[in-house]
Amino acid sequence: MRAGWLVLMLAAVPASSTGAENKPASSPSAVQVTSVAQLSTLTRDTARSLAGARAVRGKFVQKRYLSGLVKPLESSGDFLFARDIGIEWHTARPFDSQFVLTHDTMTQRDEGGEAVRISASDQPALTVVSRVFFALFALDYAALSQDFRMAGFENGKQPWQLLLLPKTAALRSVFKQATISGDATVQTVILDDANGDSTEIELRDVQYDPKGLTADERRRF
Repeated sequence: MRAGWLVLMLAAVPASSTGAENKPASSPSAVQVTSVAQLSTLTRDTARSLAGARAVRGKFVQKRYLSGLVKPLESSGDFLFARDIGIEWHTARPFDSQFVLTHDTMTQRDEGGEAVRISASDQPALTVVSRVFFALFALDYAALSQDFRMAGFENGKQPWQLLLLPKTAALRSVFKQATISGDATVQTVILDDANGDSTEIELRDVQYDPKGLTADERRRF
């Protein structure tokens, strides 16, 4: 969900070897579920919101925790997701940048620079990257199960949690695990990198729009 992480993932995906599997961590007080049916039930409120939406909009605050730095690197902006069209990740602070992902192209523009566009025909790994991130935004468990082992955790009235563990060594070389939590909407996403760094993304003011994209938003894709 951050451009740099996506670029690293794109570079790593072509490998197809598998290694020793990680085991999901669990809380003693949490109820763990692993089947697609159980996970769908766990996140049913979010799924209900997604089902009636042709577009999802919101804001994000992202904190990047790096070894050697006392304080995290923080950025913020807004995002847009249209299930059959694409994902836009627009960082407004500390500098302006835009990342757009469709099913077959990836475009990145940094402040003051030219837009860089990659197509699936030039980089076949983009197909996997696109599949993963469209599945993440849509909570499509059938698609996610192609690339991840999944476990969900429920703590009563607390937000649900979903743990994703990459199946392939290629993906594990980029990130160790992803933890998603939410209630009626996805609230936070935590990406733990293979090198020990991590990224925490908080989603705010999430809106589900049954009307879909505006004319201006369509032009961005």
